[in-house]
Amino acid sequence: YKKEDLWWSDKTISWKKAIARAWKSRFLNGKMHGHQRRVANKLLEGLEVALADKKQPEDFKNFQSVYDWVKSIVARVKGLGATTAYDVARRLGVWLGLEPDVVYLHAGTAAGARKFGVKGEIASLSTFPKEIQVLGATHAENFLCIYKDQIPYSAAQHVSAADG
Repeated sequence: YKKEDLWWSDKTISWKKAIARAWKSRFLNGKMHGHQRRVANKLLEGLEVALADKKQPEDFKNFQSVYDWVKSIVARVKGLGATTAYDVARRLGVWLGLEPDVVYLHAGTAAGARKFGVKGEIASLSTFPKEIQVLGATHAENFLCIYKDQIPYSAAQHVSAADG
């Protein structure tokens, strides 16, 4: 994430360019992020909606506010979903210096969280074992997604995550 975050957080570009970079979902080498390949044809529409909203950096006080805004854009663009909402919000959050303080559960992350009996749209880090808590929210989200198929089902009591 450190190398990617240097790209997404580049303060030599304007806020408007940061929005474009986040929505276009392309790395420094020009390759599109794997999560957005299936919705590539919808990303420019998402970008247009985002720019039309005319949001400014000072409109965001925390990561949740960025996520809520991006989620509202995704809801207005048929074909985009929760993974794109989280990914674009995270990229913009990095540019803004705002990090998640809860784990956002979508797609693979939700599948990994279910192995611990955690359900919902968001979950507090405290609902996961200490080994995951120490990762912090951003890396816990990544871990749960990447290792969802290797995580054994927990015998722990099922806990519902707070709905976001």
